[in-house]
Amino acid sequence: MGVEVDSPIPGYGEVVGSATPDGEVATVMHLGPYDRLHEAHGAITRWCSDHGHPLAGPNWEIYGHWRDEWNNDPGKIETQVCYLLKRDAGSAD
Repeated sequence: MGVEVDSPIPGYGEVVGSATPDGEVATVMHLGPYDRLHEAHGAITRWCSDHGHPLAGPNWEIYGHWRDEWNNDPGKIETQVCYLLKRDAGSAD
């Protein structure tokens, strides 16, 4: 789990500073409860495979700020799912 911040943090105890990798990503917004996030992950990996976009490995989820309405309607929970794509062999790093 993570929290987005505007600048690097030093960390403390179990809290560590980290960053998402740079590069092109495939992403989808999942609307619904967390126990169905696997559907969004599956959709991205299938789409990437079907369209010739090899995955680089790292993936992550960005959770929306909790809204009280989600307690009554978990179908509105927003989670962005991201997968880093491999760079083209000819691109500069």
